[in-house]
Amino acid sequence: MDFRRPLTVVTPTLDGDVLAVLAGADAEFSGRRIHRMVRSGSENGVRNAAERLVAQGVVSSRRAGQANLYRLNRDHLAAPYIEALATLRVQLFERLRSAISAWDVPPCWAMVFGSVARGEAGPLSDLDILVVRSPETGEDSAEWRGQLGLLEDLATAWTGNETRILEYSEDELGDAAVVSVLESALAEGIELYGSRHSLRRLIEEGIG
Repeated sequence: MDFRRPLTVVTPTLDGDVLAVLAGADAEFSGRRIHRMVRSGSENGVRNAAERLVAQGVVSSRRAGQANLYRLNRDHLAAPYIEALATLRVQLFERLRSAISAWDVPPCWAMVFGSVARGEAGPLSDLDILVVRSPETGEDSAEWRGQLGLLEDLATAWTGNETRILEYSEDELGDAAVVSVLESALAEGIELYGSRHSLRRLIEEGIG
């Protein structure tokens, strides 16, 4: 999945990029503003795409001075599906949180990091998940390893992006190299289980 252009899962055209912008806010956008936000195609191409969508009724348009202003027609039958496609990244995080919360052996902490967390991931990007294991949970625990493996399989199936889990034990949080990785994840990551405050506390306790 291309997290930068979520509607490419159904259409690779500029029309999908225009719809993603319009679905992101209940507001009017000029063709020039849409072009700045999609960062692809030409300004004329964006306007042509918007006009094609107006012809389908899914986008409304009104004249304002020298410009046409476009808005997603949220009364259209297709609007809820467009809005859902535009929020696939958020839905992924919600599914990951739900899956991890249901684990019989919970982690201390989990987070998505890397290009998916930054919203920069393309269809060939990995989905990177960082998990901190409780010291009471053995690294070779069959139940623990099964949870991690299932999460990797599910997340890959949900997105099409290969999922990789980077795993540490809470006992490793005194290691400078591990702390460096965790600090980078904290700077960009999206929490799935636990909070930034809880991880910061774990790091401080580990260093201490």
